[in-house]
Parts: sequence; structure tokens; C-alpha cells
Amino acid sequence: MNLSNRAKRGITLAVAVFAGLAFRWLAVLFLLLAAALIAWGQQPQRTEEFLGRLPFGDFLLRALAQLDMILSARD
Repeated sequence: MNLSNRAKRGITLAVAVFAGLAFRWLAVLFLLLAAALIAWGQQPQRTEEFLGRLPFGDFLLRALAQLDMILSARD
């Protein structure tokens, strides 16, 4: 299976959260972020369409774009 860098980062984040479940709500937040990164890495257009339809979707898309710029700067 060929994974994009975004999906790999999401998987890494999910593994890190499972490894340190000491703070449950923070872990849930990171798992949701990891799931979004994995989905965004696999199906970027469909994920952006889905997130855009959610309440505060425009905010979510801008936040993910900022996160992507931060993470991609290291590539």
C-alpha cells in the first residue's frame, strides 16, 4: 500500500496517542486529528468536502492547511 506523507504522519500520531493514554481527553483529540490526517492523505478532495460541510468547517480547513504548512516545511 502506498501511503502519502500526510497519512504516514496521521498513523504516527495515532500510535503515539495509543502509547501514552495517560490523558484521555487529549488522547481523544489527537486520535481525531490523526484520523483526519489519514483520511486527508488518502482522499484529500473528499475529506475537504466533508470537513467543509461540518459546523465551523471553514475554520477546520484553515487549521488543517496551517498544520500541513508547518509539517510540510520539514520535508
